[in-house]
Amino acid sequence: MITPARHLTPVTTSWQATDPVLAALRAARIRRDQADHDIRILLAYARELATPRPYRLADLAEATGRSISGIRTAYTTADVDAARRILRDISAAPDAEPLPASTGPISLARPISRHRHGTAGQER
Repeated sequence: MITPARHLTPVTTSWQATDPVLAALRAARIRRDQADHDIRILLAYARELATPRPYRLADLAEATGRSISGIRTAYTTADVDAARRILRDISAAPDAEPLPASTGPISLARPISRHRHGTAGQER
């Protein structure tokens, strides 16, 4: 049986703000969006800024699970600019040193700081 629209009552959405499943989905979406952003910046670096030559499209496609043509269109000039800023910030950091391979996830939203990874104040 179909209920006419005039007999339907509006649903309140206040429960949505506290629903744990919806909250977990929102958090996962934010993480996915950040990962997509990081991948675009890394691809921009790999294709436009890496020296002595760019990374191969096939290698980048395999690493990201995209097609070669998907790599070509995955980043914008804004992503290249962001990668360039990160490189400048890292190279300008006092006492910049390479990070150990096991530091865990790194967000490209901010330049890497030694303090964030627990190496500040340690002697060499």
